[in-house]
Amino acid sequence: TLKDNNILTACSNPNNCVLENWKVANVDKSFKELIDILNNTPRTRIINIQEDYLHAISTSRVMQYVDDIEIKKIEKESVLKVKSKSRKGFYDLGVNKRRIDTLHFRLIDIYK
Repeated sequence: TLKDNNILTACSNPNNCVLENWKVANVDKSFKELIDILNNTPRTRIINIQEDYLHAISTSRVMQYVDDIEIKKIEKESVLKVKSKSRKGFYDLGVNKRRIDTLHFRLIDIYK
């Protein structure tokens, strides 16, 4: 969720939420690549895209749990803030961390 000052809120529960800052060479290009990656990720749907912000939801295959994925572009710092958070439950068994890691690896792989 975006705060009033247009930044992603911190994780209130680190057991089911991950927030990372990724330093990238080209923020716009990386942001567009992440849109493509998410559009091609099973059970993931982008529900809001703005110039510098993206919100997607991912639904687990078996239990149908819904997680929120948010990406915020910080151009002046060449940073993408990437957040993945479970909507329900206290502990996610590492699902959100794996999702963020996979997104990061897929993004890095594009530039190799």
